[in-house]
Amino acid sequence: MKRGILVFLCFNMVALHGWAGNDNYPSGARSAGVASASVAFSDIWSSANNQAGLAYIEKSTAAFYYENRWNVQQLSVNAGAIAVPVKSTVIGLNYRHFGFSQYSDTKLGLAVAKKLWEKIAVGVQMDYFHTYYAYDYGQFNMLSAEIGVQYEPVKNLKAGVHLFNVTHSKQKANPDEYIPTVMRFGLSYTIKDMATVSVETEKDRRMKAVFKAGLEFKPVGNLYLRYGMSNGLMYQYAFGAGYAWKHFSFDMAFSRHRLLGYSPHLSLIATL
Repeated sequence: MKRGILVFLCFNMVALHGWAGNDNYPSGARSAGVASASVAFSDIWSSANNQAGLAYIEKSTAAFYYENRWNVQQLSVNAGAIAVPVKSTVIGLNYRHFGFSQYSDTKLGLAVAKKLWEKIAVGVQMDYFHTYYAYDYGQFNMLSAEIGVQYEPVKNLKAGVHLFNVTHSKQKANPDEYIPTVMRFGLSYTIKDMATVSVETEKDRRMKAVFKAGLEFKPVGNLYLRYGMSNGLMYQYAFGAGYAWKHFSFDMAFSRHRLLGYSPHLSLIATL
C-alpha cells in the first residue's frame, strides 16, 4: 500500500515537471555522474544528449542504460543506442522507455552526425514518441526533431549547443499535450587527459533556466571518478565512477533528489 502511494505521488510529480513523458531526458551513467552537464561530451550517449557528438565516434558502438528512478521499479528508465560510422558520416539509432503497465512512453530516434570541418560537428535526429495510458485513455504518437552542434575553438575546449523539439510538436488528439522545447548550451575542458570540467545551462520554455557543473577525474589507469551538481529538480547532486577494459566500459552513478532521495544509474558500452 505504501509503495502504491509512493508510485502515485512520484507519477504525478513526473507528469507535473515533465521528467519523462516525451521529454528531453539525458541518458548514460557518465552523464548522470556529472549531473547531466554533458551537452559538450562526445560519446555513444550523444545520441540522446547532443547528436553532434556522434560525429567523433570512429568504430561501431553499442550501449545500454538503466535507471531505477528513486528506487521505484515502476518509474524505471531503460535506454539503448547503436552508432555506426559510414565513411565520413555516423548513423545512430536509439531508444528510451519509461513507465509501467498503467502508463509508459517510448522514444525512438534516428540520428545522422558529421564533421563539417575539422573543428565543427553537426548532428540531427528524427524522433518518434509513443505514449500509452491504461484503460480508456488511449495511445498517442508524435514526431519531432532534434539538432546539435559542437565546436572546438582551441585544443581540449569544446562547446556544445542542442535544441530539442525544433518542430514544436503537439498531440493532434490533445493540443494541451505537447513535447517541451528545450535548449542546452555548455562547455567542457580537458586538462592533460586527466580531468574534464563541464558546465551547462538548460532552458525549457515552461521553466526557469537550470545550471549544472560536473567534474570527471581519471586518478589511475582506466578508472574514472565523477561528481556533479545542479540547481534543477532532477539532479541536485550526483556522483559516479566508470572503468574501461579492452572493448568495454562500465559506468555507474547515483543522483539525489532533495525530496525523493537517490536514483542509481548503470550503463554498459561495447565497441565492436
